[in-house]
Amino acid sequence: MSRGLGRRLALPLVALALLVLPLLGVAHALPADTWVVAIGNNRGDADEVGLLYAEADARQVADVLRQLGGVPSDRITLVLGEQAPAVERRLAAIKAEVAAARQAGRPSALVVYYSGHSDAQALHLDGTRLPLRGLVDTVEQAQAATRLVVLDACRSGGASRVKGVSATESFALDFVEPSAVEGLAVITSSTARESSLESDRLRGSFFTHYLVAGLRGAADADGDGRVTLSEAYDHAFHETVRASGRTTQLQHPTFAMDMKGKGAVVLTRPGEAHGGLGTLRLGEPALYVVADGADERLVAELNPARAGATVTLPAGRYRVQHRRPQEYLAYDLRLASGQTVDLAALPARATRYDRLVRKGGGDRAAVHGVGALLGVRGELLAGEGATPQAVLEYGLDTRWLTPTLRLRAARSTVDDAATGAARTHTELGLGLTLQRYLDLSAFSLGVGVLAELGWHQHAFAAADVPDRTAWSGSFGALVAVERVLWGGLSLRLEAGPLATVLRTSRTEGGAEVEQGLDTVGNGWGAVGVRWRL
Repeated sequence: MSRGLGRRLALPLVALALLVLPLLGVAHALPADTWVVAIGNNRGDADEVGLLYAEADARQVADVLRQLGGVPSDRITLVLGEQAPAVERRLAAIKAEVAAARQAGRPSALVVYYSGHSDAQALHLDGTRLPLRGLVDTVEQAQAATRLVVLDACRSGGASRVKGVSATESFALDFVEPSAVEGLAVITSSTARESSLESDRLRGSFFTHYLVAGLRGAADADGDGRVTLSEAYDHAFHETVRASGRTTQLQHPTFAMDMKGKGAVVLTRPGEAHGGLGTLRLGEPALYVVADGADERLVAELNPARAGATVTLPAGRYRVQHRRPQEYLAYDLRLASGQTVDLAALPARATRYDRLVRKGGGDRAAVHGVGALLGVRGELLAGEGATPQAVLEYGLDTRWLTPTLRLRAARSTVDDAATGAARTHTELGLGLTLQRYLDLSAFSLGVGVLAELGWHQHAFAAADVPDRTAWSGSFGALVAVERVLWGGLSLRLEAGPLATVLRTSRTEGGAEVEQGLDTVGNGWGAVGVRWRL
């Protein structure tokens, strides 16, 4: 992308950077003279679908660097919805300010972020083009000691929807010490052959959403209260790959660096006190979904690598989901300025995923389950009486119905009046149930129907009577009650009326003398367990 990089954007460089940077020495905050240019444009070329969140992404990046990176509002430039000439003028003006700081002997840094349409050669800005190489060259030639370019755009790795200027509130500065690292780093949201995606659920792009969440503390892998450049990239990379894996195509962010000096660049410091912000302490490593408590807008999706990780958020009301293997825990909380709230100390509402799916919520479209039942069916053939039954089942909870495939087996022995000897009746049945569940606080009530195809064998102890086989069809209604015992294990009780159509015969002297179809009405009841996965 740039002559000064001297290398291509490639994943091996990522691994090298992430391994080497932490070993080079202390981490250094961005210098006091840091400029941020956040560019966002929802409109690309005339034939490209309009984006919804590119300009909002630019605002988020600007906000997090102001709130947690210590960049003052008069050094943050938002360029929203502007065409290429206007963007170039803004960059030139900032470049001149950076040069003035350099001449005055003050350490400086420049961060340029872009979200919008692009191809491998240029950014697409409302019908105009800004060459990628020209953008990176402009940043590289700026006289800031530390320069960072972040591109959230399609095929920007050569640099879903497949994928103007205002000041922000002032923020006081309190830097540890000037950065001892100099050079240029470029981060892109995808490779040169991939699209970058934005999500209606996230209300932003995958990459920027996870980058911002990382800068708020989710990327703080060592728990020192600071998020370095390498930590932020590492978090955004893995979370973007994970999230895009749910779509039709993967998205792989890339990272290239040409820096010298000792230490790592600290982009944000979520572990320190910040006005208007509070800290949320998470529990065990798991997926946490944080939504605005007023409008349910998704604020952050966090997947920390360590227990007790923290994330810094604006003061306000939040709803948090803690996603566990079999259930999620829901928390309602208010986060005050300067306050630290520990989720583990708050009361939680537990909701199982099968219930969540049936309500039409969450990310899962279905929940799998297996079960085993022991039951009794009413008399099917004269003289047999009620018959013990065993059932194995596999079910799928969906939003509207729970279809379940069932395998039934039974065996009984009675004295056959026609032959005067014992008769053994073996049954196998393959059935399907369709149920609709009503989830109450203490249990779940299911109502539905059952259909089954059965195979029957009669084996006679009398030597002169041959074994006989027959087929049957059963239909009925089913009512079930389930109560959770532990984890994914539930106790299940079910019962209902059945009607079975089967071929019957009358035997005289060991020979069948009369055959026909008969319909038998009886009932079914069973108790067992179901384990939802």
